[in-house]
Amino acid sequence: MTRDDSSLRSLGGKTLSRAVQQGSTAIFLAQVVSQILSLVALGVLLRTLGLEPYGLVGMVLPLLAFVRIFVYSGLDVAAIQHTEINDQQASALFWTQQILGLAGAIFIASAAPWVARFYGRPELLPLTLALSGTTLATTLGAQHQAMLQRKMALPTLSAIRVLSQLVGASVAVVAALCGAGVWTLVIQQYAEPLASTFLAWGLTGWRPQWILRRTGNRELLRFGGHYTLSSVLLFLVSNVDKILVGRFLGTQAMALYGQAFNLAQKPVSLVVSPLTGIMLPALAHARSHPEEYRTYAAGFFRFLAWSMLPCGIGLALVGRETMIVLGGPQWQSAGPVLQILALLIPAQAFFNVMGSLYASVGRADQMARACIPVAIVTSLSFLVTVLSCAGQLEGVIVLSWVYLIVFGLLIVPAYVAWAFHCAGLPLRLLVTAARPGIGGSLLMGAAVLIADVGLRYWGIASPWITLPVKIVLGCIVYFLATRRELLYYARGAIGSIRPLPDGQPAP
Repeated sequence: MTRDDSSLRSLGGKTLSRAVQQGSTAIFLAQVVSQILSLVALGVLLRTLGLEPYGLVGMVLPLLAFVRIFVYSGLDVAAIQHTEINDQQASALFWTQQILGLAGAIFIASAAPWVARFYGRPELLPLTLALSGTTLATTLGAQHQAMLQRKMALPTLSAIRVLSQLVGASVAVVAALCGAGVWTLVIQQYAEPLASTFLAWGLTGWRPQWILRRTGNRELLRFGGHYTLSSVLLFLVSNVDKILVGRFLGTQAMALYGQAFNLAQKPVSLVVSPLTGIMLPALAHARSHPEEYRTYAAGFFRFLAWSMLPCGIGLALVGRETMIVLGGPQWQSAGPVLQILALLIPAQAFFNVMGSLYASVGRADQMARACIPVAIVTSLSFLVTVLSCAGQLEGVIVLSWVYLIVFGLLIVPAYVAWAFHCAGLPLRLLVTAARPGIGGSLLMGAAVLIADVGLRYWGIASPWITLPVKIVLGCIVYFLATRRELLYYARGAIGSIRPLPDGQPAP
């Protein structure tokens, strides 16, 4: 077995609960720091680079995301959720990913001329060639990070992510200020994963053996295959809209829509990334104990609802000011797009964590089946919308509304219901989990709207004043309305088996 892996077999009950509690606080605090650093760097880059570089790189990123699905092939997730994995299996997974990473880089480089022709932008040829090597940069440390996550070494993994993001942001800001232009974003795509790889190799101390065959990895590869199919289908959900915008609405529309979408994803990334880092290994270890599994799931979903509902409502109310403060007047047109997409935050968050729910019970096959109708419906709705608005910058507004209605209101509820069915969880667990967040978010929204009316009455219109006032007021109202939840999570009780704030055990 890999180092410390034998101890994982004995994780359970109090030991597992303690591992979750010890890791949750550190990883969430680190993620908050990470997102603050990211926003500061983003503000500098948006103002320095303008719209064009983001539009150009945004056209290439969907191809990178698509290829990385096959490069990863779900092997990192398979390594985390599998009951037991030895050193030979881990080594074989590592070298398999490096081979796939090299193949992915070659494929992207070969596709560079096609990308330039598809979008009608010759400058995309050197950009795509330059970005092709990022697949290898991301795979070099993938198994090492999966190993840390499997061992529930969450504070260490969190520190790696924060430090690597700091390196990437710092290098990008320096490059932008030195006049690197669009190449700033290319440099950033390399700096962050390479820093993460360097830290992961150093902190794990694990070195892979040279072995590829006869390791008993067939089950892991089968799981990875199903997970890859699901990822391909989910790629369509996450990227078809951007491909269509870049192709039919132009570079400016791509920049405005892409950055509004990325900002709406910031709160989701802030919570979902570390939550799944805790959720998948914890649920995988508890899956042989149904009551314990349900209790952990209830804790995770309760926290997700409590943290994501106010983010969605709050960002929808301050989206215009946010874009102006971050990027300046040139990004003002992205404000309405951000307001609409912000309402997707809760739905997107629950949609994203369902992958960990499927994986925790080893049902990547059911996840793949569920993703087929999701991909078909969303892709067709995006295609019809963009074609009907071709050449119109305002088409991104229409597309945002279609995304909210079709994906957020129709698809996500059905997808979540199926995931709960496959995991053997009752839907009332989710209803109970969301209750505190709904009430507090509505109170917060009302307070921010009243503040907006008051600020307008007093003639205060500067976003540099209105934005912080609304954010501070909204946070105060929400935390007061949900103070028992706040105190509960401040004690590091995310996903633990302790009683919930209302004094009742998880449903």
